Amino acid sequence: MTEHDSTPVPAEETQAVRDLLAEHVPLALIVDLATPEATSTEILESEGLPDEAWWEQDKKTADGESAGGTA
Repeated sequence: MTEHDSTPVPAEETQAVRDLLAEHVPLALIVDLATPEATSTEILESEGLPDEAWWEQDKKTADGESAGGTA
């Protein structure tokens, strides 16, 4: 299916994408991975960034202390 093709894609071919969406993977990231030549700027603008910047959280060690040595 192309950008201008409205032919439905069979469900079994879209299951991987639906699984990623169910795991809260941003649609913008899925688009970037599936079609690197496409830009995700419009999608990112409509979805926005998450409320919590999970990628900036301190990493925890196995005993529950943060990487900096304090909990």
